[in-house]
Amino acid sequence: MVRYLPSTKKDVAANPKARCIRGVVFDMDGTLTTSITEHLTMMRRAINVPDGMRTLEYVDTCLKGEEHEQAHRRIIEIEADAMAHMELSPGLVELMQFLCDNGIRTAVITRNSRLAVDHLINNVISKQSHEHKGLFKFDPILDRSFKPTKPSPDSLLHVSRVWGIPPEQLMMVGDHGDDLLCGVRAGSITALLRYPDNCEFESKAHVVVDRINELVEQLSNGFDADMSITGDDNVGV
Repeated sequence: MVRYLPSTKKDVAANPKARCIRGVVFDMDGTLTTSITEHLTMMRRAINVPDGMRTLEYVDTCLKGEEHEQAHRRIIEIEADAMAHMELSPGLVELMQFLCDNGIRTAVITRNSRLAVDHLINNVISKQSHEHKGLFKFDPILDRSFKPTKPSPDSLLHVSRVWGIPPEQLMMVGDHGDDLLCGVRAGSITALLRYPDNCEFESKAHVVVDRINELVEQLSNGFDADMSITGDDNVGV
C-alpha cells in the first residue's frame, strides 16, 4: 500500500513535495452525469457488437462502407436520446466546490462525441446557479476524436503533460473498467463510481465510492492505494 496524503490547499502548502492528488480527470457518462447503462446496452444490441469487443473498436475496425456509416448513425441517434435525459451526478457540485476551493485541476476524457460534451456544458451545467456554474472549469476536454481512446492511457498522459503534473498525482474517476484501465496504465490513481451493475470493475480501482461527493473525504483526509493493481485487460466491456 502507498499512502496518499491530503490534497487540501493547506496541507499541500505545508508539504509541497507530498504525494497527493493534484488533478482529477473525469469520465463523462455515468460519472459527471447519471448512469447511461441502458443506452449503452441498447447501442451494443443495435449494431450487434460481439461479446468481448468494445463498441467503437468494433465499428472502426470490423465494419466497412455502408455498414460502418449506418452503425455511426445509429450510435449518434442513441447518444441523442441519452442527451435528452442527461443529468448531473448527485453530489457532483459538492465535489467540484472542494476541488475549486483547493486549487485541484479538472479535465474530462470521454468516448462520447463533442456534441454530447457541448450539451453537458451548455444545457445541463448552464442550469446550475451562477455560483455553481463557475466551478466547472474542465481543461482540457478530450472527446472520442482524440485517438487512441480509453482504455489506452494516451489521453490521460496527454493531460499530465499539458498540466505538468506527474501521472501518479492524478486521479482518473469513472464508472467503467476502461476508465480504470486508462488510469492504471498511465500510472495514476483510479476511482470507481460504483453502481449495482458495475461492481465487476472494482479490482481495477484504488478508491471505490457509491456517490461522487464521497471523494471529498478521500481527498481531504488522504487514503491508501494498492499499487499492485495491474493494467491487464481482464475486466468486462
